[in-house]
Amino acid sequence: MFNMKKLFALLFILGATTANAAEKIKVVASIKPLQLVSQAIVADLGQVDVLIPPGGSPHHYSLKPSDVKKLYGADLIVWVGPDLEQFLSKSLSRTDAEKLQLLESDEAAEGGHDDDEHESHEEHAHEGHGHDDHGHHHGDNDPHVWMDPALMVEAAEKLAKQLSVLHPQHKAKLEQNYQAFAAELLQTDRAIRQKLLPYQDKGFVVFHDAFTLLVAHYGLKQEAYFTVDPARAPGAKRLHEIQGLITKQGVSCVFLEPQFEAAVVKALVADLPVNVGRLDPLAIDTTAEQGYTGYLKQLAGNIENCLK
Repeated sequence: MFNMKKLFALLFILGATTANAAEKIKVVASIKPLQLVSQAIVADLGQVDVLIPPGGSPHHYSLKPSDVKKLYGADLIVWVGPDLEQFLSKSLSRTDAEKLQLLESDEAAEGGHDDDEHESHEEHAHEGHGHDDHGHHHGDNDPHVWMDPALMVEAAEKLAKQLSVLHPQHKAKLEQNYQAFAAELLQTDRAIRQKLLPYQDKGFVVFHDAFTLLVAHYGLKQEAYFTVDPARAPGAKRLHEIQGLITKQGVSCVFLEPQFEAAVVKALVADLPVNVGRLDPLAIDTTAEQGYTGYLKQLAGNIENCLK
């Protein structure tokens, strides 16, 4: 009888463990910045995996079998939309997982990167100051939505609500996590705004067209970008245009990206009186502990250091 009691107790424990595992939230994010936001909401209620590894780019990524396995095991998949992660569209249509798409496809098509736009924009200088920078080809539908803290607060709220429907037993905790994230982000946003205020009139150039929403949010002065497609090096004509712009406009800094070597850009700026910095559009150096707010602080710190 004693052994039977032990057996039933063991079965009960195993059953409870299995039930708890089944209740764990499983989220998959397409890119790391979205993973960081998702982690703030999920916290210890489950796990958040990311598809694109460090050094990868959503512009030219191909799913691996291990990625497909993640997608099929997820409760919820967070992505921007087909304008940014074209590689995901077909696979998402085949999964039963819930999806949180941050930019609707009809909007994305309105302002997306396409080959015709790429060619036309490569031939002309792109100038933009602060909020006016919305005037280039993205319009109000820039797919780099994680660059705008206000949009990420909205995304986090949607995520918490969607997960609450899938896991109603965690509704209160998910709401609590969202409120904590929103409060921390608001505080961080205010601090960054003050930090960058002295540099709003200092012009800079970025490697690729990923930071428009960040620039607009903080009223910065982005003079130009080298390319709309980070995997395609700018041509000789574009480099000449940027060289002239740097000289004429008194540009303070040129920002490169860790994902791309950009040897031609490095060679260009080597002979110019301009600082060279680094802006990472995909948060490859940001830890889970630092989170999305830590990522914003890193961006702001790099901007400040280069514009000083």
